[in-house]
Amino acid sequence: MTVTDGGSRLIPKRIFQTWKSKTELPANFAYWRSSFLDKNPGYQFDLWDDADNRAFIARYFPWFLMTYDAYPAEIYRADMVRYFYLYVFGGFYADLDTQCLKPLDQVLDRGGVLLGRMKTEPASVHHSIPNAIMASTPREEFWLYVIAYAAALSEQLVRPEEITGPVLLRKALLAYGGGRPRPADVIGEMRRLLRHDLHPKPGWSAIHVLQPEEWYPVSWDDEQGQAIRKSILRGDLLSPSQAGELFPSSSLVTYWTGSWFVGPHLRSST
Repeated sequence: MTVTDGGSRLIPKRIFQTWKSKTELPANFAYWRSSFLDKNPGYQFDLWDDADNRAFIARYFPWFLMTYDAYPAEIYRADMVRYFYLYVFGGFYADLDTQCLKPLDQVLDRGGVLLGRMKTEPASVHHSIPNAIMASTPREEFWLYVIAYAAALSEQLVRPEEITGPVLLRKALLAYGGGRPRPADVIGEMRRLLRHDLHPKPGWSAIHVLQPEEWYPVSWDDEQGQAIRKSILRGDLLSPSQAGELFPSSSLVTYWTGSWFVGPHLRSST
């Protein structure tokens, strides 16, 4: 793997996904993954397993490896590796329960950082910026800010949403925009940990938060979204035409299958 040039203004044509095995994807994940291949010819597709993720952290961010290994379950590590991947290579990250409905070329010029908003009730607003789909150009300093925020919370024994997932991401987004802690101070500290070719590109990250209908037309926090999710969990997968008709304004849709949550327990290893 080589470090991607951080000078490009376009989001690279690459898609990153991760699962515990590269050869044994569940049928529904394989179906949704094929939608990315069908809609985005010419893209690079990276499907990594847990060992790939750890090797990547060890190679590019050895100073984070002890923290990475100390997380109590794989979901924490799967959350974190996506921020590091987007920082180094840029491109798109998508959970494996995400269906691609339209070519991603249409948003390549909307970098630096693309996030999406999900509709939530007021009590769930902390989950309104999911980390299920994200995109960026390489070496955006915002990802370093997210990583630093996560590192500061890493010893808290709470659910992954709080310290590696969407709650963390939203907090980091608000803090980065609000300047507390000061991004320049945080990024300066992070630069000292990085080898020279991994330094962030100059300037603030331009962050665009897309409206819910673009990436998150299904919300697990409303009745319609819950009904769609339950149907999907029963195995009633939507064909491309069905999904396109149901979500005409969407290029992507995540179905929130919650594969990382196994009964009352988190997946702790492969």
